[in-house]
Amino acid sequence: MWLVVVVQTVVPLLLISVIAYSTYPSKTQWLLNVVAFGMVILRLLISSRWDISSLYLQAVIPLLFFTAVYGSYRKIRAPETPTPILKNVVVWSVNLALIILMSGFLWFSLLGYKKPDHAVDLASPLKGTLVVLNGGGSPFTNNHFRVRPQSYALDILGVNKFGARASLFGSSQHLESYEIFGQTVFSPCDGKISAVVDGLPDQTPPTTDTKNPAGNHVLIECGDIEILLAHLRNQSVRVTIGEIVTTGDPLAEVGNSGNTSEPHLHIHAERGGEPGVILDGESVPITIEGRFLVRNSVFRSSEAGR
Repeated sequence: MWLVVVVQTVVPLLLISVIAYSTYPSKTQWLLNVVAFGMVILRLLISSRWDISSLYLQAVIPLLFFTAVYGSYRKIRAPETPTPILKNVVVWSVNLALIILMSGFLWFSLLGYKKPDHAVDLASPLKGTLVVLNGGGSPFTNNHFRVRPQSYALDILGVNKFGARASLFGSSQHLESYEIFGQTVFSPCDGKISAVVDGLPDQTPPTTDTKNPAGNHVLIECGDIEILLAHLRNQSVRVTIGEIVTTGDPLAEVGNSGNTSEPHLHIHAERGGEPGVILDGESVPITIEGRFLVRNSVFRSSEAGR
């Protein structure tokens, strides 16, 4: 996790510093460098996990970038001696290569923001300030996208007052340091409980349970779709198979059971397949309270399930 923090902070700050302290010989070279470095920073802003460090940092970096851009523009001036041809070739080649490479990454990342047709709207299954770890319609914003039954799955985390998913001073191995751990999970729809698993232990990060990927979970039949709520806390499930639930009913608590790297709530919708069996249908796009959520989306709900 520390590597993620270093990459998403040091790299943008280094690129911003280069822009801020460079003197450009022409507006063309200035624009080329700004666009190239800006695309790298945008890629990190979209795809990196800012919940690990702080969501506030994600907002600060663009401000620093535009401040550096403005300052560097004011320093554009022709050099007293011509710039060596080799240096110009290297500068142009590096910047153009970055622009071409980042164009592809950004294109496929931004595709994940497009709301699919016929998405099913659900109520929020959690209360409080929440952030999306995985979500959207692209593998660059959603690690589940390539797995057919859960292509539009959401992994949801809690956020503390520092804009992070866990205590800044707590150990990543202490489940209680995660803001989401132990929070009540509410039914996101009216339906019938079609499957329940409880009694599996909560894993201590980075340990995972690959034999039981969903861990403790609840499956709800909501009309012609099934909603999976997974990685629930051991011995926290409050419902039984066949029970009728309404939107907002408490179901369980968020845990860290199953094949999971840290406490979070996994939710996805399926259609077709064998009833009561998880990962056995076609993925159905979902929205939460009308929003199509992707990685780093922040949403707040004071009345889960309403």
